[in-house]
Amino acid sequence: MDNTTDLIVVADSDESVHAGFKRLFGEHLTVVCFSDSENALQFLKQNHGVAVVFSCYNLPGLGGTAFLRAVETVAPQAARVMLTKETSAEAIKKALNEGHVFLFLEKPCMPKDLAGAVEMALAHHKQIAKDRLLLERTLAGSVKLLIDMMNLFHPEAFRRTGTVRKQALKLARLLKIEKTWELEMAVMLSPLGEALLPKQILARYRAARSLTEQERDILNRSPAQTRDLLKNIPQLETVAEYLYLSARGFDGSGFPKEGPKGEELPMIPRIIKLLTDLWYASPETGPDAAAFEALTINRRKYDPKILELAKAALMDDVPEEKNKQIAECYIRSLQPGDILIDDALTENSRELVLSRGHMLTPTTIRRLEHFHHTVGVRQPVRVERHMVVDPEEVQADVV
Repeated sequence: MDNTTDLIVVADSDESVHAGFKRLFGEHLTVVCFSDSENALQFLKQNHGVAVVFSCYNLPGLGGTAFLRAVETVAPQAARVMLTKETSAEAIKKALNEGHVFLFLEKPCMPKDLAGAVEMALAHHKQIAKDRLLLERTLAGSVKLLIDMMNLFHPEAFRRTGTVRKQALKLARLLKIEKTWELEMAVMLSPLGEALLPKQILARYRAARSLTEQERDILNRSPAQTRDLLKNIPQLETVAEYLYLSARGFDGSGFPKEGPKGEELPMIPRIIKLLTDLWYASPETGPDAAAFEALTINRRKYDPKILELAKAALMDDVPEEKNKQIAECYIRSLQPGDILIDDALTENSRELVLSRGHMLTPTTIRRLEHFHHTVGVRQPVRVERHMVVDPEEVQADVV
């Protein structure tokens, strides 16, 4: 067996099984053992890199079948294996149909058979991870194209996504969040509900004007609109739920009125709530002391740890000059990867065409060209041009 750092979880009440796994695989794999379902699930929720999960049929707590069904939710890329003395047709049927196991092994299991099962389960896990990565990249490209199209029709709603995405990734690094795909998708799609709202309500909210109870209720329900739009799209179900909770405060305030709060509120909605409010409180130049003071007044709405991290990491956050240059370009000279410094406006009516902070792609550049040919776009356009651009990010819309 090749040397690897793959992580295996064994959930079995038999201590001899624990010892056997560690003796057989401990030199090549990381093996973590539990005697009940509760502690095993808690570990899986905190460690997202588990490759294979073994469980006995009569596991204390949930039982083996229900435990593996729960594993499918908290660790979907882990291969699930049932290892048990129970060989009845009914037990096998439950394990396959309800626990969605990859393999069913009978105790006692010969070392060579167990080693072969581990090899097969690891290969299955790696294929799942590979397929998931391909799906995520394809879905990310589709989402990017969707947002580009929505930006054309409702640019006011999406003008914050570029800035908030950078801030969210910076906080994710500080919070040691390794998997950021769902966070990025949630940030990029967070204005989707707002795009369906009356523009006058958004304008009053952004200008910090008082809203009627009915207007505030309409605004608060935008996350629910986003959830309803996304929940039927494969792989976006969790993102949809995060967005549904993104207007809910750490103290339980906001929308929805009933739901998790404090540490029970998922991390991604906490981040989006803070960064969205910060964006609205900040001047055009970015977060400053006054913006964070505005958030501090309502500090109970925010996770205190994230608020302090954001204040330390994002205030007066200016990119290093050596990594970029400022250029004034006519539309024909724009390049994929350029970031708009100012809003792109129509020539006469000065309506918003594309918001500041938007990273240009071949698609958005073509749209600017088409817009210019029909109604005219104010030129030159000021852009931030990075010397090194991530080609995957720039070409996301053509994946």
